[in-house]
Amino acid sequence: MRPRMEEMGRLSKISPKVNNRALSCRLTNTVAMTLFIAAVMFIMPACQRKPVMAHAAFFHFPSSGWQHNKPVVFEPEYDDSVLTYNLVLAVRHSNSYRYRNLSLVVDLIAADTVVSRRSVNMPIADEYGNWTGGGFGTLYQDTVTVAEVIDPGDACRVVVWQAMAGCDTLSGLVNLGLITRPLTD
Repeated sequence: MRPRMEEMGRLSKISPKVNNRALSCRLTNTVAMTLFIAAVMFIMPACQRKPVMAHAAFFHFPSSGWQHNKPVVFEPEYDDSVLTYNLVLAVRHSNSYRYRNLSLVVDLIAADTVVSRRSVNMPIADEYGNWTGGGFGTLYQDTVTVAEVIDPGDACRVVVWQAMAGCDTLSGLVNLGLITRPLTD
């Protein structure tokens, strides 16, 4: 059976109101859900722990070279006093560096007392003369960890001496840096 014209007229007059109300409810729900999701997206980062960054400080050597009696002194920076850190030395050198390795003496000093002294032999080139570090062009960088699991209160200063035997002034080095890397889970 087909509806009569009178009934069709009544249905068409009622339908738009029902459809508008349903559409209005759907839009309200969609807007509410969008606002909820946006609020969660802005609130969630506030609950996360701030990332702790590694710090680096670099000393630039004069073109005349690094004299054996002139140490490089670093004061490490720490973002979070609760975490522990590794101390990493980074050496940047040019193609004019003449040796396969770099011998260093690293002192950790707290309250004007040497807490730790370490001899570090850093390989710079392999037995065939190929540079071991990363880099491009004429500048290369090598790194070595010199202290592990350091509490920020343990070491106030890091003093680095060049200890190359028979070499009063070491040329070919561009920078010496100290990187403090936080230990994470």
